[in-house]
Amino acid sequence: MKKYKNVVWDWNGTLLADVKTGVNTLNCMLEKRGLPTLSLATYRDVFGFPVEDFYRKVGFDFQRENLHEISVDFVNTYDLFAKGICLNPGVADTLHQIQQLGIKQYILSALREDLLKQMVVDFHIQHYFYQVCGSDNIYAAGKVERGKRMVEKNLICPAETLMIGDTIHDAEVAKALGFDVLLYTGGHNSSDRLAQTAEIITQMNQIPDFLDKAD
Repeated sequence: MKKYKNVVWDWNGTLLADVKTGVNTLNCMLEKRGLPTLSLATYRDVFGFPVEDFYRKVGFDFQRENLHEISVDFVNTYDLFAKGICLNPGVADTLHQIQQLGIKQYILSALREDLLKQMVVDFHIQHYFYQVCGSDNIYAAGKVERGKRMVEKNLICPAETLMIGDTIHDAEVAKALGFDVLLYTGGHNSSDRLAQTAEIITQMNQIPDFLDKAD
């Protein structure tokens, strides 16, 4: 194993425990349109990017509404269900332990950047990160391009970088950026799907040991 100098975190589903919020949001949107709702297990089996493909898969009719209208509805509905949302178990301790290892940490997220930065501050974890990089749109698009800019700005060596996410898309982003990847099974994709894609972890407290043993 290699010695990592950087960890790039995904936000939703990885650091932020918002899977149930995401399912509730989606089901509320589906109900408004008279479409079948999804169980948590089904959601985690079908969720993916680009989000337009995901919306089509679960029944949204793009002949009747466009991606912008659906995305606005998602943002507004998500806010209704996001009260009491918290970090995933063990996140704060894990961030602290990684910092103690001398590893630089970053966030690369599809969430709108102003909202992302505010949430990071609200959870009192902003001091762990060299950069918090979010989206400039509400379509969860452009993560690779923003990652490239983050790499250039911070002079990050991709070969010395581990990305930690919770979806197959995170593995795709990591590959495009030249990062290694570790996938957390407590997020938006099922453990079976993730295990077919990359190395997985089931708990946050596994990460510091993984990094400490890397050389």
